[in-house]
Amino acid sequence: MNYYNYFTEIEEHFVKRRGKHLLISPMDWGLIAAWREAGIPLHVAIRGIDIAMDGFFARQHRGNAKVNSLCYCHDAVMAEFAAHVEARVGESLPDTRNGSGDSESAPAGNEKANIEEIAGLVGERIREIKELLAKQYPQSVVEGLQRVLSRLEEVLQIRDAERIDLEALERDLTLIDDLLVAELRALVSPEETLEWEQEAKKELKVYKKRLPKETYDKIRENFMRDRIHRKFNIGEFSLVRL
Repeated sequence: MNYYNYFTEIEEHFVKRRGKHLLISPMDWGLIAAWREAGIPLHVAIRGIDIAMDGFFARQHRGNAKVNSLCYCHDAVMAEFAAHVEARVGESLPDTRNGSGDSESAPAGNEKANIEEIAGLVGERIREIKELLAKQYPQSVVEGLQRVLSRLEEVLQIRDAERIDLEALERDLTLIDDLLVAELRALVSPEETLEWEQEAKKELKVYKKRLPKETYDKIRENFMRDRIHRKFNIGEFSLVRL
C-alpha cells in the first residue's frame, strides 16, 4: 500500500459516501493517521465507514442532513477492527501500519516517487523559513529556525535519488515540523494561545464525544499546530496532500 493511498482512498471513499463533495478537514486527516498508526488495514477502515454510513442513511433524517465529519464513522471502524483482530487470533499477523493488511510488507521504500514535486514542497518551506529569519526574533528562536533550515536543506538532497522511502521521509518531515512548531510556539502570546484553545474546544466538540482521550489530544495538538503554521505563513510539511 502506497503511503499516500491509505489517506487518499479513505478520504475519497468517505466523501463519496456522504454525498457532499468537499475535502475532509485537517482534524479528519489526523483521525486517519491515528487509524493507520493503530494498524487498521485499509479494507477494514473502508468497511467500517460503509457500515456507519449505511446506518446513517437507513434512519430517517429531517431535511438534507449530512455527515460532516469522519469522526461519525470512528466507532464502526474500531468495531470492525476488533472483529478483524478476533477473527485472526492465533495467526501470525502482519504489520498493518502500511494500511494493506496483506501478508507481505508493502513496498513503501521501493516505489517510484514524484521527486521533483516533493522537492518543490521542501523548497517552498525553505523559502518560508528564510523569510522568518529575516525578521527580528530572539537569538534562541533564530538558532532554532536555522536548525530547521539546515535539516530541510539536507532533505532537499532527495533530488539526487531515483527512489525514496516515502514513509521515512514523512517521519523526518514530521520531526522537523515538531522542531519548528516548538520554536514558533514561544512567540505566540498567552492571550492568543488561550483564544486558539477555546476555538479548538468548540470545533473539536464532536471529536471529544466519540474518541479516546489519546486520539482526541493528538487531533487537538494538530489543530494548534495548524494555527501556528497559519500565524507565521508556513505551509504544510506532510506529503499526504501532494
